Amino acid sequence: MAQNVVSRLLVIGNGFDLKCDLKSKFEDYYNNKDDMVKTLEKMNADFNNQNTDKKILQDDVLHITGFPRYFANLNDNMKINFNDKNISFWDFYFYFHKGKLNNWADVESCLNNLLTIKSHKTHPDLEKSLDMIARLEYLRPRLSIKKSYVEEFEELKENFTVDRETLVLLFVLLNNLKYDIEKHSERYLYDFLFDELNKFEKSFNDYLKTLQNEKYKEKSQQLLNKLSSNERYNLLSFNYTTPCTKDSSCNIKRNIHGKLEDHPIIGIDSKNISSDSPVFRFTKTYRIMTLASEKQDKLLPQTVKTIVFYGHSLAPADYSYFQSIFDYYNIYDNDITLVFYYSIYDESKEQKIKRNQFNSVSKLMYEYGTTFHNEKGKNLMHKMLLEGRLILKKLE
Repeated sequence: MAQNVVSRLLVIGNGFDLKCDLKSKFEDYYNNKDDMVKTLEKMNADFNNQNTDKKILQDDVLHITGFPRYFANLNDNMKINFNDKNISFWDFYFYFHKGKLNNWADVESCLNNLLTIKSHKTHPDLEKSLDMIARLEYLRPRLSIKKSYVEEFEELKENFTVDRETLVLLFVLLNNLKYDIEKHSERYLYDFLFDELNKFEKSFNDYLKTLQNEKYKEKSQQLLNKLSSNERYNLLSFNYTTPCTKDSSCNIKRNIHGKLEDHPIIGIDSKNISSDSPVFRFTKTYRIMTLASEKQDKLLPQTVKTIVFYGHSLAPADYSYFQSIFDYYNIYDNDITLVFYYSIYDESKEQKIKRNQFNSVSKLMYEYGTTFHNEKGKNLMHKMLLEGRLILKKLE
């Protein structure tokens, strides 16, 4: 193959930056936000205090909208204005779930869980988490009230027996973020949450800008050289950072989720979300469309023979990308090799890391196989393994 022909596509995720010693983990972001974390820690402690039961939370939420308070209110420190502190709803929400969030794929999953919660048939007790605020809609001033104030209040409280997390989120929306209940509608709510996501993304973007230095450039160049095996390549990055590609081996590089110079995006998979849904604007499909320029160089040339993955969690939120690439290259019939590299940071955990990588690859290939709608999909992974075109490899 001619030297100037692109024969490899490199697909990298946050693990690539971590290998280059960049502190870009989810927890690193919070570790750098001392003032914000102190506030969020105090709030979580108050919310989880045994003395702060659901009745207090319930009564506080109703009190914010104008009803009298029957129970003791939460600590006065909870009245902090997030807008003054530049804390977004998503800063709070992700921190509230930080014990379950090990990487950015978990963060995207957490985002998806809240935004698409109406479809969670396996968790009927959580179905009202977002649209619960619609129950506050008729608390806004009205010209006439059919029932007495007391009757209406008691009926509302009876219908307000929701899970604790819902009450916490409503409290934060109304109390700390000053959500305007008088303007409430489904559109207003999702507009509000989308603006809050932009605030979170900008904050994370500002943090990452402080990290890139000459050492990162040097290490990223060395790592790309290893992954490319001295072949000419195109680079598809799921990160917001820009690795160094000074040599001539890199033909085209693209940050699919935006770069630090632009506006990085965090989104959810568009699968099963209708384009006319208010949630669609939170999908990666929609948000990438807003980043697209008029003309972009072709990232996927027909000359590619090897697709290399490194540092990517292969999470379901990104399956749509991979399936599109696999379709484009028709990996079932064509001579395309998939190489999934993994790194070992602790030798005692090598088998566990390798097993986890195998499981992630298996899930991806199985999910892709279901898109075939024929028998081919069932034996795709087996076929590629037999042909030596599906490789798991430790990065030395």
